[in-house]
Amino acid sequence: MSALDQMWLGVILLILGGICTGVQGPMNGRLAISTTGSFAAFLSFALGFWPLLVYFLADTKGGKTVDWPEAARNAPGYAWLGGVFGGIFVLIMALVIHRRGAAITNGIIVVTQLIISVIIDATGGMESKQRDVTGLRGGGLACMVLGIALVTLF
Repeated sequence: MSALDQMWLGVILLILGGICTGVQGPMNGRLAISTTGSFAAFLSFALGFWPLLVYFLADTKGGKTVDWPEAARNAPGYAWLGGVFGGIFVLIMALVIHRRGAAITNGIIVVTQLIISVIIDATGGMESKQRDVTGLRGGGLACMVLGIALVTLF
């Protein structure tokens, strides 16, 4: 069992990820005011590339532990496109967050992510573990939608 399999570490990392996405949008949005949304998104990915490269090289011993031909054969085409969606996400955030506010922008993003995630779970899409939409899961989703509606309207 690796350290990442420990529940407490996973929760801490997810909270850190939430903090990162919560502050990244306003930072990129502020840069977009002084430059352009496209530049802010580009710079975000350009600067983010370096810590990812360092981690990748350390994690894979310079890429040597990855069986590249096997990965190319076994990973479906859509699995290679996550960065495209990440780039679109960062651009949208840079363009919208200072026009709508951090709470509304992030709230709509989070609720939309949750809706899509429930659909993916319910269908077992993208080879994820299938989880039924129970009354409690649906109720939780409805509460999130109501919550973002209240944040947006008031």
